[in-house]
Amino acid sequence: MLKKTKRIIIMLIITYLILLTWQIFTGIKENQGVLSSKGNISVALFFDLQIGGWNDKIEIDIVRMVLVSTLVAGLFIYLKNSNMFSNIQQRIGYRQFLKKATFNTFLCGMSLSIITNLYEMLLINLFYFPFVYNFHDIGLSEGMRPGYFTTNDLTEIIVFIMPAAIGWGIFAILVFSVGLFVQKNALYIGVGPILGLILILLPVLGNMNNIVWRTFVFSWFLYTLVAPGQSTFMGQRPPVNSLVAFVLASLIYLTVSLLLINFWYRRKRRKG
Repeated sequence: MLKKTKRIIIMLIITYLILLTWQIFTGIKENQGVLSSKGNISVALFFDLQIGGWNDKIEIDIVRMVLVSTLVAGLFIYLKNSNMFSNIQQRIGYRQFLKKATFNTFLCGMSLSIITNLYEMLLINLFYFPFVYNFHDIGLSEGMRPGYFTTNDLTEIIVFIMPAAIGWGIFAILVFSVGLFVQKNALYIGVGPILGLILILLPVLGNMNNIVWRTFVFSWFLYTLVAPGQSTFMGQRPPVNSLVAFVLASLIYLTVSLLLINFWYRRKRRKG
């Protein structure tokens, strides 16, 4: 990979870490002095930092989407757009290239999400308040999240972190599948944030007061995939169970991604 490309990726990682650290310490500062008889204030702050939370920063979400484009799937798009790809294709073939790229893209997308969440929990634990988990069921009226979750704190964190990581991995595959049709590496950098913002903003084009439309768009809303149980539509609760919606969103995103990958593969095969 070119030195210039490596420098861009390193700068993106540094920028992301700086923004993420700033977000965490801003959340810690805003929540100083908060007391809770339940002992789960660190858990509440953790969810506040996530997408859809009180301390979510859209600029961090955008940088994260750029990282999905470059750090996660960028190497394979770079190889595809360079002269090296003809050598790789001759050695392993298009099919093996796509399998390897898809698997590694998914794995890297998951890893980025998990590392982000663990970093958030580490700083909260060190500079705010140690995590003390409440093992009693929390009713929806008492919870900090808008989704349909009624589990204890520890289970809820695990049930958030793992699906969210899978969701980011699936979104990374979608970004990669679209990137297959982008011929310029510089243009590919914008695929992640542009695609992400489209998938976030499209739902507001319809009537959010209509339960049919709200149910339909919630099934493919980006935050349903990458932050299950975190978001509402303009203050309105999700129309379906958040984990059920996550499964539906996963199937939709994977189906679209596989169709795009298959179309690109068949087109390449036809061209020889």
